[in-house]
Amino acid sequence: MDGNTRRTRFEARVGLERDFLTKVNAVFGKSVPLAGMTRDAIESWRDRALERHGNIDVMAIAQILTEASARAELLADNSKDVFEPDYRPQPNSLDELRNLLEDTLMRASI
Repeated sequence: MDGNTRRTRFEARVGLERDFLTKVNAVFGKSVPLAGMTRDAIESWRDRALERHGNIDVMAIAQILTEASARAELLADNSKDVFEPDYRPQPNSLDELRNLLEDTLMRASI
C-alpha cells in the first residue's frame, strides 16, 4: 500500500466526518453543536442535547454517529489490510448510516 492510498483513506474519513457533523449541526448547531466524531465528542453532545431538548431522537442520533465513527476509523485503518482484511466495512455501508441519520434528524427537527 502506498502513501497515496493512505492519504485517500484519511481524506475520505475526514470528509465523512465533516458530512455527518454538518448534518447534525444543521439541526442542533445553534443550541448544542457537535464538535467532533470521537466517542467522547459524541457522548458530550448527547448529554448536552438530552439536557437541552429531552429525548427527541437524541439517543438514536448518538448511536448512529458512534457507529459511523467506528466504521470510518476501520476504513482508514491501514493495519486492517494486513491483519483483518475481511473485517473492513464496505464504504457503501456508511451511505446506509448517512440515510438513517438524515431520516432521524428530520424527525428531530427542533
